[in-house]
Amino acid sequence: MAKQDGMKNASKPALQVIVLGSGGGPQEQNVTAFLVRSVRSGWTRGSIVALDAGVHLSAITRILEEAQPEGLGTHVTLPHILESGPFTGMEIRSTSASINASHVTRHLIDTYLITHPHLDHISGFVINTASLPGARPKRIAGLPSTISAFKTHIFNNIIWPNLSDENNGAGLVTYTRLVEGGSPALGEGDGKGYLEISEDLTVKVFSVSHGHCIERHAHRGSSASSRFGSIDVSPHTHTSPRGAQGSTAPSGPSPFLRSSAAGHQSAVQERESVCVYDSSAYFIRDAISGREVLMFGDVEPDSVSLSPRNLGVWQEAAPRIANGNLAAIFIECSYDDSQTDDRLYGHLTPRYIIQEMKVLATEVESVRQTPAKLETNKKRKRELEEVGRRSNRTIARSGGDDGPVSPKSIRPHRNSGSASVPSENGFDSPHIATPTAEMSLKDFEASASPSIPPRHTPNPLKGVKVVIIHVKERLTDGESPGSKILGELLEHEKDAQLGCEFIVSKSGQSFMF
Repeated sequence: MAKQDGMKNASKPALQVIVLGSGGGPQEQNVTAFLVRSVRSGWTRGSIVALDAGVHLSAITRILEEAQPEGLGTHVTLPHILESGPFTGMEIRSTSASINASHVTRHLIDTYLITHPHLDHISGFVINTASLPGARPKRIAGLPSTISAFKTHIFNNIIWPNLSDENNGAGLVTYTRLVEGGSPALGEGDGKGYLEISEDLTVKVFSVSHGHCIERHAHRGSSASSRFGSIDVSPHTHTSPRGAQGSTAPSGPSPFLRSSAAGHQSAVQERESVCVYDSSAYFIRDAISGREVLMFGDVEPDSVSLSPRNLGVWQEAAPRIANGNLAAIFIECSYDDSQTDDRLYGHLTPRYIIQEMKVLATEVESVRQTPAKLETNKKRKRELEEVGRRSNRTIARSGGDDGPVSPKSIRPHRNSGSASVPSENGFDSPHIATPTAEMSLKDFEASASPSIPPRHTPNPLKGVKVVIIHVKERLTDGESPGSKILGELLEHEKDAQLGCEFIVSKSGQSFMF
C-alpha cells in the first residue's frame, strides 16, 4: 500500500530539509545544522528531526523573524499560519520569534541525529537542552562511538551537567545507539533495515572517515563499539573495513602507517598508533513515498583516507538513484581546490567531490546495467550448454572412453602426451589431466568469452541534487569561498559529465524533494 501511495504521489514533495547552519566555521552562528520532516506529517508534535545541531534555536529564531508578517498581533491576528519562508504552513501563537522558535524546539523536534561529536555539530543542542526542558526527553541518535563520546566527554558533569537518563543524570536526554548499515530485523522491502524515528521518517546510518589524529593511543572511535572498526590494516595491506573492492585508495600501508608502525608491529599495535575519526552518513527516508535524502557529516575522500569507507555508502545509494528514490546528497566541501592534501584535515574539496561522484556514477551505471547483464549471461549459458552437449555426442560417436561425461566437463584424451583429441568431425577437445578435474560452466564461460565492458551512459547522476555544506569562510576580501567552490565544481563537471546539479547551501534555505 505504501509503495502504491508513493507512486501516486511521486510528483508531490515528500521531504523538506531546512538549512539552519551551512558553514564549517569559523563564524559560530553558521555551523552545521539541519531540520528534516516528512511533508505529509505537517507541523505536528515530533514531526521534525534535527540532523546535527552546531547552531539551533538562534537559527530558527532568525528564520522566523524574517518570515513573520508585519503587524502580527495587531493587523494580523493570532494564532497565525505562516505564508512564507521555510516554516510555511506552521501555526504561530506569539508575536515573538524567539517564543515561536522555542515552541519548534520544545514540541516539534524530538530526535537529533548526530553525525559525529565535534563541537561545530553539537554545541547548539547541548546549550539549548538544559534551558528548554519539555514533557519528554530529547533523543540523541547516532553510532555507538558518538553516544560514547557524549557520555564520556560532554554530559559528564564537568564539561556540562549530565542531562541524560543514564548514570543518575537529569533525564532530559535519552540515547539511541544505531546499528551501522541498519538492523536486518527492522523494516520490510525497500525499507528493510531502516529505523523509524518519527511517524513518517526512517533512517539508516553508515560510518565514514573524517581524518586522523597523530596521538599514539588506543582508538577512541568505532573499533571499540561499532560493527566495523575505523582501522583495518596490517603491515602489508590497507583495505576498507567493509572489504569493498575498487577503492581508489593506494595499496599497501600509507606513509603515515609505515613511519608509526615500522612494518614490524602487530595489527593491535598499529591500531593503537593510528586513530581515525568516525563520522556518519544518514539515509533519511519518507516511509510512505520511499523518497530519500543522503546526508553526510564531515568526511574525507577515500583516495587519501587511512580507512576508506565511502564506497560502501555509494554502493548503498546507487540502487536508490537508479530507481529514482534518492533525490539529493548533502555533502561537505570545506575548501576550494587550492587546499593541499596535507591540510585537508579530514575534509573534501571540489576535485575530491567530483572524484567521489564518479565512483557513485560507476555504481549507478552498474546497477542500471544489471538486468541487461543477467539476460546476456542467461543467453551465453544456453549457448555453452548446447556446445557441451554437441561435443559429448561427437566424442561418443568416436568410440572413446565409456565412462559418464558431465555436460559441464570435456572428456580427457587417454594419451596424456597429446594436448587435444581430434574427432571425426574435426572437433578438438582440450586435454584435462583427470576425469574428475571438471571445468565449471562459470570457469568455461570466463575463459571462452571476454568480459562485457561497462557501458558509460551520459549523465548517470541526472536528477540528483548535490547540496554542498560545511563551507569554511576565509574572512578575506575577494570571491566568497562558496562561490569559488561552486565555480570549480561546474568546471570539473564539464569534463566529468555526471549530470547532477550542484548547489551551495545557505542558512535559511528550504529544499523540497
